Amino acid sequence: MLAKAPAFVFYPALLLWSLGYGVIGGLAFKLMAVYENWTSINRYHYILWKKYPNRSYQKYISSIWAAQLRGLPVELAEYTRVKVEQSHPSEPFPFLRILANTVFMLFIAPFMAVTGMIKGPIYVFRQEMQARHRYLNP
Repeated sequence: MLAKAPAFVFYPALLLWSLGYGVIGGLAFKLMAVYENWTSINRYHYILWKKYPNRSYQKYISSIWAAQLRGLPVELAEYTRVKVEQSHPSEPFPFLRILANTVFMLFIAPFMAVTGMIKGPIYVFRQEMQARHRYLNP
């Protein structure tokens, strides 16, 4: 309906619509993207811990083993691995990884919100201009 309006009505209305809807929409969609990323990464860590305990446990043991192996002779490598496996019979819940992910997502959320508030109006303006162009040039 706005695409049929004359130019002196269309462009100011388009500018107001782009600013109003674009800022709110861009902000909302960017924050939803941060939330979706947060849930998917946390779900990934939980699934690795819960459904694939052996693979996750081997990665956990390997990281501890690599840290303890630095500076030791090669002959003690296998002995060190056995000691690490005995001292850590199972991998703990990935609380630290989930907490780090949460802190990181809380840190980037304001920056993503500002990005959405900038890119949202630009996107709405371009879409409406394309709709007007398609209407005027069938």
